[in-house]
Amino acid sequence: MQRASISQWTLAYFGCSLAVFLAALGLIAAGFGYPADALAGPRTLIVVHMLAIGWLTLLMFGAMFQFLPVLVGRDLVWPRLPPVALLLIATGLVVMLTGFAGLDGMIDLPAQLLPTGGLLLLCGFSTAAAVLMATLLQGQSLPLPACFVAVALLSVLLTALVGESLASALTGVFGGDFALALVTHGIPLHAGLGLGGWLTFAAMGVSYRLVSMFLVAPERGGRLPQIAFWSGVLGGAGLGGAFAILLARNMPAPPAVTFAALAGFASVGAYLGDIITLYRSRRRKALELHMRAAIAAFSMLGLAALVLVIAAAAGSERGVVAGVYILVLGWLSGLSLAMLFKIIPFLTWLECFAPVMGRTPTPRVQDLVCERRALPIFAGYFIAVLVGATGLFMEEPHLLRVAAAAQLIVAILLSDEFRKARRLHHLPAEWTNWKKPRLFLPTTPSRMLP
Repeated sequence: MQRASISQWTLAYFGCSLAVFLAALGLIAAGFGYPADALAGPRTLIVVHMLAIGWLTLLMFGAMFQFLPVLVGRDLVWPRLPPVALLLIATGLVVMLTGFAGLDGMIDLPAQLLPTGGLLLLCGFSTAAAVLMATLLQGQSLPLPACFVAVALLSVLLTALVGESLASALTGVFGGDFALALVTHGIPLHAGLGLGGWLTFAAMGVSYRLVSMFLVAPERGGRLPQIAFWSGVLGGAGLGGAFAILLARNMPAPPAVTFAALAGFASVGAYLGDIITLYRSRRRKALELHMRAAIAAFSMLGLAALVLVIAAAAGSERGVVAGVYILVLGWLSGLSLAMLFKIIPFLTWLECFAPVMGRTPTPRVQDLVCERRALPIFAGYFIAVLVGATGLFMEEPHLLRVAAAAQLIVAILLSDEFRKARRLHHLPAEWTNWKKPRLFLPTTPSRMLP
């Protein structure tokens, strides 16, 4: 690994995102939002934004603050800004969710909080993106995974701009034909840019680096990663074009959306094909648990893409909802949980043992976790995702609630495994009295990775 500073705020991002993830699963298990509420209703949007922003976006930014400097071989630019971005995003999310609750009549607060929260989120995303883009631009080179991240950062800003426009239209800040067209046709574009252009594209870029590093596999080159990247860029351009037409003519552009969907499907296909090649070319033959769990997440991406294409072609709303559920909770959330199972012990090991390496015996990173106990937890999580998607497709809300409750239980169990890794719980007795790091807040100045 190249030299880089440990990001002091990455674990704070992880802690906040896990808390929101557990809360969102709890709401789904309680029957809050779709299908009891409308698909675009305020309660459904509360759950959706908790998952997309509070869970996945915070997690992604936290991971990028740590690993983007490794990608480009430079220290993080403006290291004092990540906590500012975290505060803005967390505050913006709370204010925006309060606005949705006011829009629904759950609380007696003005719905105008919705665009205020969106503005705070836009400021938070811009701050985080500025730090990451400046770090990218100061890199000695721009490897392909970094190109994925650059496109993803542009997408998150565009997603936030579209979302802020939607929030303003929904709360009557502006009206007329444009507002009506935006509310009627803009939500799918907003969701496509967020889930595809931002979260999935960023996950692809980060995973390219992490998978090759954890498998001890050579960096990928050749046609497949290029196809994955450029097809994804074309897909994002298609969504951007559809939004531009919506702005100019107050009408949807189905051909542009269809083009974006086909390009996105091609990007996913090339990416998954390349990931298979990465696994086959690995030098570390024995797979650790996080890389076995990642296989399930990659499979969920392929399944979600297939379900979404078939459902869209058939005009099946419940098929699209089931596909999005697999995409968000199977692919993005499953991959995130799998990577956290390695990243948190890895950062803990660096913080506790890297400074004394070579001067005293140290444990291995994998000694900080118990794979035997975590294996059935990961299996239970992915099975529950499939059950939940089946419940959505069959319009069986009770099945969805049972599946969400199961996901909540296994997510709590995994969070406890992360806590135990930070507390050095699984280490043999000779390290029982070793100084333990704080769970999520920074406690030490930046150290240099070996």
